[in-house]
Amino acid sequence: MASNKDPARSANGAPATAKRSTYIEVSSSIESEIRSGVYPPGSRLPPQRQLASELGINVSTVSRAYKELQLRGLVIGSKRRGSLVTGGAMPSVEQAQQPASNGAIDLTVNRPATGEFLACLARTLAELPRDPRYPQLQEYQPPQGPSWARAAGARWMAAPGFSPATEHVVVTSGAQHGLYAVLNSLIGTDGVILADQLTYYGLKALAPVFQFEIVGIPSDRDGLLTDEVERVCRRMPVKAIFTVPNLQNPTVTTMSLERRMALVDIARRHGVAIIEDDVYGPLVSQRLPTIASLCPELTFHIAATSKVLAPGLRLGYLLSPPDNSALCAEAVRTTAWMPAPMSMLIASIWIEDGTAQHIMDAQLAEIRARQDLARELLPQELLQADPACMFVWLKLPLPWRADDFAANAKARGVVVMPSSAFAVDRSEIEHGVRINLACASSREQLVSGLRLLASTLKDRPRALYGRI
Repeated sequence: MASNKDPARSANGAPATAKRSTYIEVSSSIESEIRSGVYPPGSRLPPQRQLASELGINVSTVSRAYKELQLRGLVIGSKRRGSLVTGGAMPSVEQAQQPASNGAIDLTVNRPATGEFLACLARTLAELPRDPRYPQLQEYQPPQGPSWARAAGARWMAAPGFSPATEHVVVTSGAQHGLYAVLNSLIGTDGVILADQLTYYGLKALAPVFQFEIVGIPSDRDGLLTDEVERVCRRMPVKAIFTVPNLQNPTVTTMSLERRMALVDIARRHGVAIIEDDVYGPLVSQRLPTIASLCPELTFHIAATSKVLAPGLRLGYLLSPPDNSALCAEAVRTTAWMPAPMSMLIASIWIEDGTAQHIMDAQLAEIRARQDLARELLPQELLQADPACMFVWLKLPLPWRADDFAANAKARGVVVMPSSAFAVDRSEIEHGVRINLACASSREQLVSGLRLLASTLKDRPRALYGRI
């Protein structure tokens, strides 16, 4: 970053009007350097005191600038390793229910589409003091969660032929926290993680934290190509295989039973762990056997409430192989000390009395209605969709590239996530965009957004920026 010894001046030479403009100026300058490759993914930003000295500004201003970069999804803060660059793997954090900065329709967030959660929460909060577990809310809890919360978690994860043992369940502060706990127990100084070429960006964000490599595996309509998994396992030190078997994010693929069994066979022969991120599993009516039920000795199974019920109830459940439960619980202790007792109690009550199922049924009804709108307004031959999924995958025809389409769509007034946001490496990837149907504040807003996307598809890529 170019030094600026006069913090009272902005980038264009005009006097800075407030400290906010200074830290925004610093964060924007660093963002430009990240996006231009000066700071590649996995690299560290300069220590805050060093940068403050170089720029002639307060350390607190640099600290605010780094925090701003975290909110933009470009940096992860680590006490041990400093500020690590993610390369934009994580989405920006905007204020809840606020429009995008340019007034565009935001279709980028996996957010439940109804207000049923809030109605149920109001009733539950009024009744909460009558629950016999209520006094425990002011106490510290075991890092793995109290027995009643773990039992509720086992019930939430249960599926046909799959009854998790309560003693092997660890309660976490969401699925991402669960994934962190798994990787904390697995990653050493070597080894790679296998995943779909287009995968969950939360896994990408953790790569620089634990300093592991993600190797992308091609997929088809049945899931990961197991012949490719086998080939990589033979030539590389693979630590784990990461997969989202139900309604894969972002391509909406559900892995076939045959492919699940082939994956288990490979994992057993090579002694490789499987990380089964099944946050969307409860939405699927005809569930196939979980990978954890096929291979309990090697599989970490992750479930959560935020995607299905609401982000405001941020709770995860992690089922680990028996020998790893203690390590996963220790990861919870070192990062959060314990899951939030209030969230644990509310989620447990709802799982026990059927409220969780009621909220999920309401979400599913709205999702199906919005899926119908997507099939009506977008070319069906380009859509990968499922009636139970809150997002669709739109494959882009030539000459569109994913980033160009997303930029052109944003210029028209709708924001979607291009395939590059999910790509694990520089391998050739399918050009498509994820459209989060449930993110729109209403069906009317969704219709407007889908029509804008349809009109963008019919147009040609246009250069939006540049000077002569």
